[in-house]
Amino acid sequence: MEQVLRIVGLEPALHPGQVLALLGQGGPAVLLGLAGFGAAIHPAFLGDKPLAGLPPHRRGLGVVLDPPGLLPDLTVAENLGWPLRLRRAGRAARITAALAALELAPLAERRAAALTPAQARRVGIARALAVQPPVLLLQEPFAGLPPAEAEALALLLARLGPAVVLTSCEPTAALGAADRIAVLHQGRLLQHGTPRQVHGRPADALVATLTGEANFLPGRLAEVFDDEARVALDGGAVVEAMLGADLPAGARCRVMLRPESLAVAAVAPEAMGEGALAATLREAVFQGAQVRLSLALADGVVLLARRPAGLRLPAVGEACAVGWDTGQALVFPA
Repeated sequence: MEQVLRIVGLEPALHPGQVLALLGQGGPAVLLGLAGFGAAIHPAFLGDKPLAGLPPHRRGLGVVLDPPGLLPDLTVAENLGWPLRLRRAGRAARITAALAALELAPLAERRAAALTPAQARRVGIARALAVQPPVLLLQEPFAGLPPAEAEALALLLARLGPAVVLTSCEPTAALGAADRIAVLHQGRLLQHGTPRQVHGRPADALVATLTGEANFLPGRLAEVFDDEARVALDGGAVVEAMLGADLPAGARCRVMLRPESLAVAAVAPEAMGEGALAATLREAVFQGAQVRLSLALADGVVLLARRPAGLRLPAVGEACAVGWDTGQALVFPA
């Protein structure tokens, strides 16, 4: 398969149709450097051509900034046609194809000033796509969008055709769109891998928080055996988890738990199994397919859990138990 974009330090190269999401503070600087609007933090090659030294207009990349900068008095179709005004051949076909790819055909004659933020973002991407660039660079495509609209846009980005590099402060949507995730902070690459790798086995506590919601239980490392550990929590319980970092026995630590990994039931902790914690359900918020639960432990620590809406769950104010599989908990330094 053709290698479209190679970013030094973020290999392997991106192929057509692949999506790389940049999460964390350093993402925007990397994206703007690729576009030619800032210093190149990671040297890059488009095919075998280095991008260094080329002005933005000669890089051949599709760039969509936040906000997308549409011309408000023009229609959606006219906005798409604006960068194609010197490309007479195939202009109408390109506009039609880009509108279809972003599911915008019914809005073709609507003025840009009348679009919702979600629609405006799609039009900005469609305008860049109409030029048929090999790579799309998207700055915060999911910012401010409701979860359902962000998820819908993520699905579209994954099948547009060009390689895509995007920045995002919305990790859930980015994880759904991307083939690879790079987490950057203060000029450093913290972790790079597939969404499943980075979300499921974050390199440290900061990566865990930048790639999704995370709970942290403070405690002390009681025992270490191979890549597993027993942790004496500050609340008194002893639990098992996987080591996320090298730590000696006795060190202060935190157990990281993803909300979706927690099991919750209106039973006593001993009925759920070893390591289960006693809790009280403080809040339950229905969110369609899931219910968001807020659980207070005996020591005052509050855990966030997400459970499928069809499950039988405790009532608000009811005592319950919280548990998890050892492989879904990671121990990090305190």
